[in-house]
Amino acid sequence: MFVTAQGTTYPQFKRALERRNFMLAWTMAAELPKVPLADGLQLLLLAHDVEPARFDRAVPRWHARLCSEQRLSSGEAQLALAALNALPGPGAQSGVQSLAAVCENHGLGREAQVLQARLSRRRQPAASAG
Repeated sequence: MFVTAQGTTYPQFKRALERRNFMLAWTMAAELPKVPLADGLQLLLLAHDVEPARFDRAVPRWHARLCSEQRLSSGEAQLALAALNALPGPGAQSGVQSLAAVCENHGLGREAQVLQARLSRRRQPAASAG
């Protein structure tokens, strides 16, 4: 495992995600043997916000991991992919809610939390505007 004065790669990756430093998080993720599914989702959502082209390329990879690791049914797999594809458009809130439901149905609590945090962040500016 790669170790620096700042610690191991995974804690650096987590700090970069928390600070929303996309490029550092993306770089650190590439050095990890495997990125946990929830962390990959958080990185995917950060890519959506910062580097939409990378988001578009990363959606199929994250979706494939979700499907294979959780053995989603055909219907669930289609719903998850539709939800991911809805994130960049006006159906983003429904997409997040649908994907969170799929995650919750498969016991993916951390992934559902990442998605719920996404919804909360999106609601905050509207709430503070009033």
